[in-house]
Amino acid sequence: MGGTEVLLLDILNHLAEKQCEVTLLIPNPSERNKMLSEVSPKITIKYIYPKQPEGFKKKFYKNLSIFFPRIYAKKFGINEKDYDLIVAFKDTFYSIIFSRMNVRKLQWVHTQPFERDYGSHSLKEWIAMRLNEYHLYKMRKSFNRYDEIICVSDSCKNKYMDIYKKTVRKTDIKVLYNAMNLSGIAEKSELTVNDIPRFDGTLFIVVVRLSFEKTVDRTIKMTRKLLDEGYDFRVMILGDGPQYDNLKKLIAELNLEDKITMYGRVSNPYPYMRRADWLLCGSSIESFSLVLLEAISLGTPVIATDCGGPEDVIARGKYGMMIENSIDGVYTGMKTALDKPELKDYYNSLASENLTRFDYNKWIAEVDRLLGVENL
Repeated sequence: MGGTEVLLLDILNHLAEKQCEVTLLIPNPSERNKMLSEVSPKITIKYIYPKQPEGFKKKFYKNLSIFFPRIYAKKFGINEKDYDLIVAFKDTFYSIIFSRMNVRKLQWVHTQPFERDYGSHSLKEWIAMRLNEYHLYKMRKSFNRYDEIICVSDSCKNKYMDIYKKTVRKTDIKVLYNAMNLSGIAEKSELTVNDIPRFDGTLFIVVVRLSFEKTVDRTIKMTRKLLDEGYDFRVMILGDGPQYDNLKKLIAELNLEDKITMYGRVSNPYPYMRRADWLLCGSSIESFSLVLLEAISLGTPVIATDCGGPEDVIARGKYGMMIENSIDGVYTGMKTALDKPELKDYYNSLASENLTRFDYNKWIAEVDRLLGVENL
């Protein structure tokens, strides 16, 4: 349900229309694979595992893929002779497997690399920490075997080079800003939903995967602070992830159940985004953040931390409110939006100008060129 998956869906269906023979390889069937029903029936979908491995088996297969990628590929029937081109559309440990294959290969980088802060309190944790560090090293080194590396923003590339500088080359790395087909979003946003708060004041929305680096707790804590200062507003949080339960607990601890609504995973977030006054991205790390473009196209201006990709999306504050990458920055951004409601109209007046920078037709044409199918 993330931005990467939305882009992949667009590319797959586009390639199907061009009569390309495409296999989508994903780890295992899962109820979380919500978008598979939207993939063209012309696309072949294959799974590495019939179901998600657990426990020792999961660790064993992961290490097999990292240390013996050719054996892993053979065991699971991944044959390089079946393909003319391999696209590793996410930068994960699976990249190691495909890096060894003797066909043309592309690696897409959608994440904002960051240094991991490891800590150990026992010999077991120390061994696990060192092993994971080596896993990451092997993954990064595997990128050198790809013919081209595509980063989704300038900040993503710069951070990539900064973090991976000891293991990657500079000449193969390209920047291709994300873009998406916004034509169907307006129509989807007009569908009726009944659980949007009935509130006449300012309504903020957060649409994000609820993981540690998205730091949604900043928004929750600053909501409590602003309410205590006398402001009245509401917050909607759409998304699921490993931090869901912790964030729900935090909302309860701060007595915010009647001010903040958590919706979990929502198949159509656009009616909620259209109703909101501001979309808030309080992340500590973002590689691009497509949801900012979605919100802007729906007339919902954005507030985003200076955390990577958003600086490219809103041109460092020209097309949206850019705030310091901190909990205080989130407080300042929300407070400014509440104190200056006229900013909403101001940023909306610049929306069309901004969106032209992310033209979908130009983007898909560049994707065709990268994949070598521009003449089909």
